[in-house]
Amino acid sequence: MKKQNRILLTVLGLYFMVFTIIPSFLLISPTVQASTTSDRTGFQELKPKTSQFIPRTIRVAFYGELNVTRPSYDTTSSILNSNYTALWNVLENAGYQVYNLTKADVLSHKLKTADYDVFIMADNLPRESIVNYVKEFWLGGGGILSLDSAIVYLNYAGILPPESEGGDGEGIYWNYISTYEQNITMRHPITKSYQLNDTYLTDFNAGWASYDWTALQGTSIASDLVMLGSKSGSSNDATSVAFDPSNGGGRVVQLPFSGKIIHSNTENLAIDAIEWLCPRPKGRILFDLSHQPFYGVDDWDEPDYATWGERYYLWRDNLVNRSYTFDKLYPSATGNLTSNNLAPYDMLILGSPTINYTANEISSVMNWVNNGGGLFILGGYYDANSQRINDLLSSTGLNVNLTNDGAIGMADYKEEHPTVEGCTQLELTVLPGLINHTGNAFPIWGQSSKAIVIGGQEYGNGRIILSGDMFFLRFNNIILEDNLQFSINVANWLTASQAEVLIYVHEHISSDPNDNPYRGPVAAALNDLGVRFYLTFEAEYFKSSLTNYSYSLVVIDNTLDNIMSWVSDDLIDFLNAGGYLIVNTWEYRSGYNELWDYLGFSYAGNYFTTPPGIYLWDDSHKIFTEPALFSAPTLNTSLNFANTDYSNVTLHSNATAIAGLTPTAQNSGGAIILGVGGHAIVNTFHLTEYFDDTDDSTYPDALEIWENEIAYMLYQSLSVQINSPLTSDAFSTGAPSYNISTDGIFLDNTWYTLNDGTEYHVASTTGAINQAAWEALPEGTVSLKFYVEDGIGQEKYQEVTILKDSQDPTISIVNPIDDQSFASTAPSFIVEILDTNLDQMWYTLGSNTTKHFFTANGSIVQSAWDLLAPGNIPIKFYANDTLDNL
Repeated sequence: MKKQNRILLTVLGLYFMVFTIIPSFLLISPTVQASTTSDRTGFQELKPKTSQFIPRTIRVAFYGELNVTRPSYDTTSSILNSNYTALWNVLENAGYQVYNLTKADVLSHKLKTADYDVFIMADNLPRESIVNYVKEFWLGGGGILSLDSAIVYLNYAGILPPESEGGDGEGIYWNYISTYEQNITMRHPITKSYQLNDTYLTDFNAGWASYDWTALQGTSIASDLVMLGSKSGSSNDATSVAFDPSNGGGRVVQLPFSGKIIHSNTENLAIDAIEWLCPRPKGRILFDLSHQPFYGVDDWDEPDYATWGERYYLWRDNLVNRSYTFDKLYPSATGNLTSNNLAPYDMLILGSPTINYTANEISSVMNWVNNGGGLFILGGYYDANSQRINDLLSSTGLNVNLTNDGAIGMADYKEEHPTVEGCTQLELTVLPGLINHTGNAFPIWGQSSKAIVIGGQEYGNGRIILSGDMFFLRFNNIILEDNLQFSINVANWLTASQAEVLIYVHEHISSDPNDNPYRGPVAAALNDLGVRFYLTFEAEYFKSSLTNYSYSLVVIDNTLDNIMSWVSDDLIDFLNAGGYLIVNTWEYRSGYNELWDYLGFSYAGNYFTTPPGIYLWDDSHKIFTEPALFSAPTLNTSLNFANTDYSNVTLHSNATAIAGLTPTAQNSGGAIILGVGGHAIVNTFHLTEYFDDTDDSTYPDALEIWENEIAYMLYQSLSVQINSPLTSDAFSTGAPSYNISTDGIFLDNTWYTLNDGTEYHVASTTGAINQAAWEALPEGTVSLKFYVEDGIGQEKYQEVTILKDSQDPTISIVNPIDDQSFASTAPSFIVEILDTNLDQMWYTLGSNTTKHFFTANGSIVQSAWDLLAPGNIPIKFYANDTLDNL
């Protein structure tokens, strides 16, 4: 534009007017949305899985043996097989991880429960040199699938049945029978794809190994056996047998085919057998043989790996019987007590070592403990061995006393500690060593306060127990006094340093599903869910654990004890602090308890001594659908071991019942009650007593409902909060940073998505959004969702809607226009500037860099116009946004 001199009578020639404008694109303002918390449930895969309920990877090892000659222990007419391709393909297609292990692999001690869940002998037999190591896998809790002639090994190893150990068992416990068509004789998790009297086929019509059912019923394991199938028309020829040991060892299945051929109607039998065989341990235990301990576990540990073998086998069997797995660490040229070797395990047992621990091993072990591992050391008696232990424990407050010993007899001095629950005294049959404790280490057992034999320490996130006596758990010593109970308590405590769940299980005086509480429905449900827990069985120790340790979920399964009056105040405090509770007890009728009001009900004045039928009032509730689908309209049972089977209650306004005594919901008669804003579940009937299979799922109803109730609490506890960015926050080319808060009893995984696209998994609650992903997004609104997932696949997310604005504002000058002339009065201007996040607007005149800011269309500043000389005057308009786009 041109500024005219008023003296001139004619308009000076027009000059081209220059506007300098930064290139830009238009952004549309987003619709502002509130942040939302939502859920997405369900499972991404149906297989692989270890139960009806929870998807999980299962690792299967085939025994790959090309030598099909019969080993020396096989005196039968067996024809062995080296082709199991068909079965391999079936299992691999089912989603299982399938591997091949040779004799050399087994000799190298690669067959461990930490690495493989199930070992398959597909119509072949372990060679003589590995017979013990295969059995060791089974003794440690690993599952075994035996096909056809592998039955010879089961008998020879004394697995199925024990009475056949050392012989092949043919003609006594089993025979080859000519058969092709097999008949399903039992609904079971392995046969859940079939109905009774359905048929399945062997490879072809030939002689297949079949147990003599009558003979098996005369063995010591008869009550642990289930006949799954028999030769059609011959009910005593048990061609398919499942063995779930009650006295140690993993599960075993015998099936009548080779693996070379799998008929379509037999595939599910094999798939579901693997699923059932897979162990679901409370914890994984490692016993060190790499430092030549004084005592080993089995007779084959001696002399190569232990000074004396066959000492701790009963202890191992009792641990496995309580849902632990048990491996041995053998010496290796690639390293022994290394971080990688320790990583899969929850508890490490070190026996009195005759080989020094290296500095690297000491570092690895103590780092492992610090990160949550449980260390149990058996020492004493021999000074050189004890010095090695002291070297290992040099960073702790525990060590073996190298000067003084204890005395043979009873250790009846004890300090209150979780590991002494149910114990009065230990019996020490050999001169024990004593231990010293300083700092935060503490005594547990002794012969006096000055003669401590066993002590412990919480070390970082982990735990340590040091015993000066290695003899009290050997041989039958373990069954003396409370030696066994203490050893079980030790494993329970050492494997629970990271436990979020505390359970109380009280066994009834008569036989019931909690006879072994570690295998009862509550423990089995938690193990299947993969949730760490600490188990108590005495009211005093439950209360102590509740008040002295930190837990997120408490589960009480009580048929007989008086516990609630002891702990009601503690439970109210626990719930007020955000904890979660599931309670099953007879005590609702025992008198007023303020906890009942807090949970949302009061006793209605009557109770049942016979288990009533329980109707589902809300059959779509998660407690009846996830992870186990309970498909019956009612819960019923044939058991009746409890004195009080149901207590009638009246609901308060702060609780809701989802099941009860009547076909439709009532204010009284509730059986499953939700209270405390979803933080509590109350079973007013004895859920564990309902151990039938009402819905024909092949699983006990109690297991299904317990597992669903626990899973529901896991889901309730799951949360994610996006602290930043917030909805409507805008960002330019640099990806936004994030800050989130997460919570969950069993929090397993966290990730985010942008516009529901790729999942970006994160390990920290702070960080930055993936830059490449951000750059790939179009301009405009962006949905940012952060997800949390628990260990069983349940998910929740929170969403914020943010803005991507990486473009400059667009500027259009409407007035003035090029070649327009003005005199002494400053011209007015009209500009159109488009940007959602507009921050400032300004202009400059001529060569002067002074910025003249404006907030609306108007006139050029008159004083600035007056300073300009006549002539061509460039005016430049500028705008930037809050993201500094200019």
